[in-house]
Amino acid sequence: MNFVIAGAGYTGMSVIKRLPKENTTYISRTKQGQLSCDGKSIDLDNQANQINLKTPYALLYSIPPNPEMEIDIRLPSFLNNLSPPPKRIVYMSSSGVYGNQDGKLINELTALNPQTRRAKKRVAAEQLLNNWCSKKNIKLIILRVSGIYGPNRLGLNRINKNSTIINEDEAKSSNRIHVEDLTTCCIAALKNINASGIYNISDGDFRSNSWFIKKLCELKNLPSPKEITIKEAMLTWSKKRISFLKESRRLDNRRLRDDLKIKLLYNNAEKGIKASL
Repeated sequence: MNFVIAGAGYTGMSVIKRLPKENTTYISRTKQGQLSCDGKSIDLDNQANQINLKTPYALLYSIPPNPEMEIDIRLPSFLNNLSPPPKRIVYMSSSGVYGNQDGKLINELTALNPQTRRAKKRVAAEQLLNNWCSKKNIKLIILRVSGIYGPNRLGLNRINKNSTIINEDEAKSSNRIHVEDLTTCCIAALKNINASGIYNISDGDFRSNSWFIKKLCELKNLPSPKEITIKEAMLTWSKKRISFLKESRRLDNRRLRDDLKIKLLYNNAEKGIKASL
């Protein structure tokens, strides 16, 4: 089996580096000079070039929808130009498709409740892929991924003297996944013949984002941001940050552990932060 990674961003690069270079092709807007495997350059916002690939192959699609557009044109453009089609597709979706669940523990059967434009585009992408793969008899695995963190992705650049976080009494549960564990999940979904359906991708450590930032500051010997109430945050935070504040859920990752047999390296976020530093 060959492997095709669509998107060479933070996660895509991590996956590419752990696959055999002789069997791996990546597709990205720009060529990545540090990668020794085959690469194809395509701009899905402006081009409609045919993408010719060596079969059989499994595809990981990690390209996010264009945030500036109302609908996701990248995914249908990509699918229309694939030649030949893959044997299986692994789609990196978002746990945002569940929307607000009032802090409840939710599994993959929980009804979707997207609240934001970005989450609604993810739901539309999942539906598009379900229809496309069904018609072509292609296996589809959907990974609903929570907040990704890891080396060079801890948010340190956003912590300054004006930073604020929600006080611990009001802070809600959070979901996250270390990039190394996410990479393991992606590769398992590409390779494991028993992989099927939808998987929640989360470490199962539900401590709040406020806890995460304070722990990061503690480990880096930085002053912790000022703690404020939710009411104060609603008046001062950006629209995007407020949208996260309005949603609360806890992702059940049992299917990930029991079905895909994933043993998470960082099911304790403090351990994951230390490793990332």
